[in-house]
Amino acid sequence: MSLHILSLETSSAWCGVALLRATDAGAVDLVVREHQGVQEHSARLLPMVQEVLDEAGIARTKLDAIAFGQGPGGFTGLRVACGVAQGLGFALERPVIPVVSHAAVAQQVQDAGQRPLVVAMDARMQEIYLAVYRRESPDRLACLIEPQLMAGEGLEAWLRASLAGLGGPAMRSPCLCGDAAKAYPEVFAGFGADERADVARPTAAAVARLAHGAYLRGETVAPELAAPLYVRDKVAFTTAEREAGAGGNPRVAPSSGAQS
Repeated sequence: MSLHILSLETSSAWCGVALLRATDAGAVDLVVREHQGVQEHSARLLPMVQEVLDEAGIARTKLDAIAFGQGPGGFTGLRVACGVAQGLGFALERPVIPVVSHAAVAQQVQDAGQRPLVVAMDARMQEIYLAVYRRESPDRLACLIEPQLMAGEGLEAWLRASLAGLGGPAMRSPCLCGDAAKAYPEVFAGFGADERADVARPTAAAVARLAHGAYLRGETVAPELAAPLYVRDKVAFTTAEREAGAGGNPRVAPSSGAQS
């Protein structure tokens, strides 16, 4: 008997759908669709879902769970993926598996040495969404530093000091991934070539692989409990704050970090 997990990832400019099929014998295969175009996520997602189901030759009723990249990332994209996952979950009476989009980036890094996998994503407005993971198994990551919103100034020093404070495997040379290194090269100038991985964004396939492990461990939620992970919970000052002299958007200092 096969297990089928449908995964959605729309936290970036890419819209992705993946159908993971796993057999009792341990074989796993994926059917994937991707499209680039941040303004087209809501129009593209459901047709892409139908495309992967048609290619796999299964009906929606055969799905066992719906997974989605919950962010952090673009607010509109996060709401699209979460809303579709909830809708399918309710309609099919299936559980939902939220997967942190940063973890889906780290999942793609080929590293078996338990190095800290530093995921830095461009949050716009000169800010960075940062999280750190360590691989425990092919479909499971341990979170060393939860996703948070950071300013670029002093970020590397803060990060290396934080990892040193964790001790153990976190003391090893980190591996940087995500698109923030390209967006803000000066922030990550201290990372050498051997401390970088060529993985820039989360994918639906990576979400699916992490969701597979989560499903087998019973880490699912009811559709009504699924929610995006925004992290940045304030994207602009109010009119009163601006009139009082505040800038256009709040900043978070790297010395303190931020939690959603």
